[in-house]
Amino acid sequence: MLEPNTKTYKVLAKIKNSVPESLRLRLDAEKFGVLELIKFASNNINESARVLDAGAGPCPYKKHFSHTCYESTDVIEKNKHDFYCRLDDIPQPDNSYDAILNTQVLEHVEYPQKVIDEFYRILKPGGKLFLTAPGQWQVHEAPNHYYNFTPYGLGSLFKDAGFKIKFIKPRGGVYWFLGKTTKALPRYLLEPYLFEETEGVKKFKLTPQGILLSPFILLALPFTGFLIPLTCFYLDGLDKRKDNTLGYACYCVKE
Repeated sequence: MLEPNTKTYKVLAKIKNSVPESLRLRLDAEKFGVLELIKFASNNINESARVLDAGAGPCPYKKHFSHTCYESTDVIEKNKHDFYCRLDDIPQPDNSYDAILNTQVLEHVEYPQKVIDEFYRILKPGGKLFLTAPGQWQVHEAPNHYYNFTPYGLGSLFKDAGFKIKFIKPRGGVYWFLGKTTKALPRYLLEPYLFEETEGVKKFKLTPQGILLSPFILLALPFTGFLIPLTCFYLDGLDKRKDNTLGYACYCVKE
């Protein structure tokens, strides 16, 4: 990822923040779908309930749980959390939490069944698990990207842990997938020729291939970055199967 202190990062952030949030979400169906589950979770968690955001990263959804006793954890000490741990070994007693949030993390754990079992253990009876996981997407955060999921695989994980499944819903269909892929395409094509990566940090470095590709990519940006993703967002209702999806939103209960 780009260093937050670089000029390129600051310019891109400024451009992004100038777009209204409602429009930004419709230009990124992935975030829109995850946020839909977060809002559902917020409305279905009681006031003062003890909530764990497991694998929370920078805690982007904390504001939605201000009515609860919100806690966060992650394995990386990059952001401030209540405690740090692997998700297959959470240092909390049995029956500790009323709800657990786990968004876009399960693909990065090597043994997902152990993680789901651990969530079951630390939830109180009647406790709720709200989880999202990818269906189709490129390898990211390599080498720590182990799986993409199907609803049947997720269902198997939940049932083996003992959860009652309330729903496993696709987050969009083929149009959301196409919109997200199209938006990511310029970056995917250009990054190898414009940046070099050292210890996970990318620094700008122009190459002849980058010089050749850049004008074509820039000309296409209004279409790949705006018109096509927005059109695909609204066309997604035409896909009745939704087998070709970005991922799944899941809600389970410990009985």
